[in-house]
Amino acid sequence: MTRCLDKVIGRQKSNVLSLKSLCAKTFEMLHLKAKFSLFHHCSSVVSTMNEHLVQPHDGVSAEASALKLMAATAVLAFLLHVFWRCCCSCFRHVKRCYYSYFSSCSSSSAATMDPSAIAGVEKILNYKFKNKRLLEEALTHSSFSNTVSFERLEFIGDASLGLAVATHFFRLGQLKLTPGQLTKLREKCVSNAKLARVAADHGLYWLLRKYNTASLDDNVREYERAVKDAADDHNITVKNPDILADVVEALAGAVYLDVNFDLDKLWTIFKDLLGIGAIILPKDGPDLSSEIKGAQNELHGLCGKRKWKKPVYRKVKGEGPSHERKYAYSVAIEIEDVVLGMVGDEKLTEKDARNSAAFLLIRFLQEAGNM
Repeated sequence: MTRCLDKVIGRQKSNVLSLKSLCAKTFEMLHLKAKFSLFHHCSSVVSTMNEHLVQPHDGVSAEASALKLMAATAVLAFLLHVFWRCCCSCFRHVKRCYYSYFSSCSSSSAATMDPSAIAGVEKILNYKFKNKRLLEEALTHSSFSNTVSFERLEFIGDASLGLAVATHFFRLGQLKLTPGQLTKLREKCVSNAKLARVAADHGLYWLLRKYNTASLDDNVREYERAVKDAADDHNITVKNPDILADVVEALAGAVYLDVNFDLDKLWTIFKDLLGIGAIILPKDGPDLSSEIKGAQNELHGLCGKRKWKKPVYRKVKGEGPSHERKYAYSVAIEIEDVVLGMVGDEKLTEKDARNSAAFLLIRFLQEAGNM
């Protein structure tokens, strides 16, 4: 009997100590300070039981101590059961709150995306997104909390749009462009200034989801007013906000992913938006138009020889008093599906102004090996 009681006492002591360890671990992991008083009470019971096990009181038999130990163990087990149920209840409550919070953030972010903004961008691009979430991401500024901003799409859009433009010009069979000319054309089409002008013309900035951007809003308004008042890009005196080019690049990235990384489709969608069909070529070097008085006739003959459409001239400037008025003309020719244009220098007569534009375009074609 005594041996049996010793085994029971040893087993109960081991169980009590294990329960105490489990209780301590649970408290440490969950950090439930609100339940500290219950845990402290359990620990006190365990300590008292441990004292009785190690050194029974005088006049108390081993059998009576064992019975008291078993009763105390039952009480402790009940208290630990209550404590564990409280822990589980708190954990489930925290879990529900966690998922409820992030679900509400997700639903609220989707709800705050104005459907008219999505429809507006799709109309501007003349393209319907298969994955609307890509478009939502492309229209989300970093100031808008709890959502992914357009920065990742901007990164891939910058590279893919530049590659699509460069690939298109490289494929132009009749224009044997040099690497330097290809670089200039690409920069002309996808520079920050060009993309900012596109964003301003279409009001893309105002379709963004953003928060607390009053200062940035003012900068964009100032730039858009300057764009509206300027006759061309060279007359814009206000620095373009970087955000405008970023928006266009983010949209390009969204389209690129939505068309499954197809550069040709990306080019088809963006060429009209960027106005790449009509390119005003950059001028290099001094004005030498006076060396070729018959530049207009020569350009006309070249177009006939190459079976291109006739050159189209347009007056871009004709201001000042009559005795010192100066004129400037642009000329454009269509080669395949691209319109190449050049703006001439200011001249005192309209004929000389057209001649200047024609000569500069001829010189560009000569450098490209088309003469």
